[in-house]
Amino acid sequence: MQVVSVTMLFRDKVYKIWWALLAITPLFVNVVEYLMGILPLKDWWYWIVESIVFTTICLALTRWRKISKRISYFYAIASLGIVELVSLAITRSFSPVSIAAATLGLFVIAIFENQRFYSEKKNEQKIKLLEKESERDDLTGLLNYRALSQEINRLANNNEIHNIVIGALDIDHFKKINDTYGHFVGNEVLNYFSTVFREQIHSAFHKHGYVYRFGGEEFTIVISNHSLEEVYQLLQSIEKFFNNKSIVTKEGLKLTISFSCSLTDRLNDELLDTTLKRADKMLYSVKNNGRGWIVTDQHRKRPPKD
Repeated sequence: MQVVSVTMLFRDKVYKIWWALLAITPLFVNVVEYLMGILPLKDWWYWIVESIVFTTICLALTRWRKISKRISYFYAIASLGIVELVSLAITRSFSPVSIAAATLGLFVIAIFENQRFYSEKKNEQKIKLLEKESERDDLTGLLNYRALSQEINRLANNNEIHNIVIGALDIDHFKKINDTYGHFVGNEVLNYFSTVFREQIHSAFHKHGYVYRFGGEEFTIVISNHSLEEVYQLLQSIEKFFNNKSIVTKEGLKLTISFSCSLTDRLNDELLDTTLKRADKMLYSVKNNGRGWIVTDQHRKRPPKD
């Protein structure tokens, strides 16, 4: 009966009822065996000691953070067997059945529980892999809108973040590229653009800069703990890179692309969704005024082009 309580305690179900059952089970079992004439009443004090000792061991194991719950569980099962064998020795209640229960029986339970731990671990890994894959855009490999939403929530609740810059980007005249050269070429352009941006953002703002595909030819960047001016300067250099280096497609076509972008700082106590919407609104203003601009709350001029 104690095995059930122990198993539940080490399955992250640390409810008070399991601790209560763990403590009273030895007393209950021994009282039943006394009423059945198996144990003498003179050993009542050891019933209490047995309960206290094993409950204390389990309490210590559940708080031992240096080892996994899986290992802690096996220690608990081994301790249960040792305590039971000592109890049998003190009460001189050795029998083939009682010895087998305290050794072979617990060993079999431990083997089955080990298999459960292994199966659950594999399932958790599969779930994490699926979750990770669901946060990636299939075409570009960039993080997608779902990941953007999660990152915004994470940043909003992180006290170590002192500044957040959000940018909305759009490849200029992308529909014309698709209509003129076809969707396969359009996909090559998207991949090329994504690769350059991801490498540049990650290199400049390591662990603080991320690129997301918002949808279609629209992208979003989120930079934390860096100034808007730093982000603006980097985007200017990326714009120059695209102006000076054409994309060569698999069919040998040479295409030069540009992008429009809006950058804005998150205001004090502002919801990040509000910041994102402001950046998106600013982007549409850029697109309606000729494209090829990088606009921020401070800069409203075209980047220099060679």
